[in-house]
Order: sequence, then C-alpha cells, then structure tokens
Amino acid sequence: MTPTEPQKLGRYEVLEEIGKGAMGVVYLARDPLIGRLVALKTFRAGFAAKDDELAQFRSRFVREAQSAGILSHPNIVTIHDVVDEGANGVCFIAMEYVKGTNLKQLLQRTEPFSPAFVGELVAQIAEALDYAHSRGVIHRDIKPANILITADNKVKITDFGIARLDTSNLTMEGQLLGTPNYMAPEQIQARDVDHRADIFSLGVVFYEILTRKKPFQGENLTQVTHKIVYEPFTPPEEIVRGLAPAMSKILSRCLEKDPNRRYPRASEVARELRAVIEQAESLDDTAGTQEVTPVPSEPEMIPTRRLDRAEIAAAVAAEAGAAAPPAEVAPPVPSPG
Repeated sequence: MTPTEPQKLGRYEVLEEIGKGAMGVVYLARDPLIGRLVALKTFRAGFAAKDDELAQFRSRFVREAQSAGILSHPNIVTIHDVVDEGANGVCFIAMEYVKGTNLKQLLQRTEPFSPAFVGELVAQIAEALDYAHSRGVIHRDIKPANILITADNKVKITDFGIARLDTSNLTMEGQLLGTPNYMAPEQIQARDVDHRADIFSLGVVFYEILTRKKPFQGENLTQVTHKIVYEPFTPPEEIVRGLAPAMSKILSRCLEKDPNRRYPRASEVARELRAVIEQAESLDDTAGTQEVTPVPSEPEMIPTRRLDRAEIAAAVAAEAGAAAPPAEVAPPVPSPG
C-alpha cells in the first residue's frame, strides 16, 4: 500500500489500488465482517469541475449502484454495498471482485480466437443484457473495457454508471452519454433510446472481437458519428477468412441502423449464436481459429469534453446535409416471468 492509499474505507480494509479512472480509484479491499474480498469503486471529488458538474457526476456514480444493485445474474458484477456520506464525505460502491482481465485487454493480444470462443463470449454478454432489459435497465455504455472475463472465460458486465432505469428520470439532459465508437445511431442523434441501443453496441463489440477493428472509424468525433449514423461497415467476411455466413448475418442484424430492424431481444442473439456453434460442432468443424488480417490498433474516440446534444446533432447534420428522421420506440421488453 502506498502512503496516499487509505487504510480503510468505511468498514472495509483497503489492500491495494487495482484501477483508476476519470471519476475515481478502484481498490481491492476486504470486508472484515465476512472475510470477503471486494472491489471498492470510489468517487473522487477533487478533480477540476464545477459544482453542478460534481453533483451530476456524483448522481451518476450513485445511479450505478441503483441500476446494478437490482440485478442478480451470473454475468453481471454484483453490487454488495453503497456508501454515500454526502457532498463532503466519502462515496464508494463495494462490488464483487472479479479476478481476470477485461475484453479491451484481451483484444490487445495477438492470438486469434476460435469461432466457438467468440460466439460463446458474445452469447454470454447478450444473455446478461437481456436479463437487465427484462428488469428495466438499459446499460448504454457497452464496450470492451466494461466487459470483464474470468480465468474460466465467464463474462461479467460492469460499469452501469450511465445506465437508465425505465422508471427513473435521472438522465443528464443535453449531454452525449456513452463512448462514441460504440454508440447506436439513435443515441448520437439524441432520439429516444431503448434496450435496442445496447444490442447495437453489442454488435460493435462483436465486430471488434471478430476483426480486431471497430466497424466505424474516423480521424475525429464528427467522422465517427457520421459513419455510425449514415454509412455501412466493411463486411466482416472481407477481413476474417472462413467466417460462417450465419455468424455474419447475426452480426449484421445487430448493427442495423434502424432499431426496428435489429433483434427485438438480446436473448435472440444468444440463441442464434449458440445454434451456429452447435451446428459447427455437429459437423466436426475443422476450421480451427479465425485468420484475421493484421490491422493497427484503433483508439477509442473519447471526447475531450462533454458534448451537448445540440453540438453533436449539428456535427452530424453538417456532414450529412440533413437530419435523420426520428426512430420509432418499441414497447418495453416483457419480463421473462
């Protein structure tokens, strides 16, 4: 432990720092009451921001606990506790400690992935999303950095910091929330967003796992957002040799620009992917691993400041010459019972 690390946060004994982000630090800690290791995600109020921005960030931080706290699924990081002692006090979330890596780090390795591994990984993410959607929670920031993978290849989705509860109005009005490379067209255009935006983001992640490239790339935020809203992506079979047509078809439907043309539920993505895997195994598929054309790594396009809806709408409209029509909103996803 370094001199700057706290020895305790609340009742938790801090062991070491295991991560750091724009909004705070993540510590590995021990709960002395039951001896359980936990990850403590802290809110750091000391960075340069206006008072109203701090209040919004803190609200977003606590909302992560509220969103994920109502979820209990093997592929979603469990929230154990949240401590918020007010504006001048400590604020942190105690969550399940996942020993492993995240998908962003995994994608930096050079080893190719087998089709079965890719399909099973995406299917697990889809099942977790379907469960969250059935509980009224939309993640809105699905990306490789928010997908943890255990040593036995089990997925754990984390970071529900900008998730929306269907029953909540705790959204940041006028702000572009999410990571632009992985956002759905309706998010970029500030239209109504439902669970199908997560399915589009899942498609972006799916594409990146297969090809090691993002489907919509550009030199700046304006180019990236314009491509997401208006331009097609390079078919994955042009990059990945021997890609099963059925898998490419599933990916393409996830990445439909019109939400009504995507899968209505993430569970359907999981079901169809597993069917493709089973069919390949039954035919004693000998393709081995996917051969991917080497490409340079593409950094995530992260704004240097928060953009309001007017700015991003103007940027997209300037590129396209006209604004796109609003999307229809599908009815809520029914609970599985």
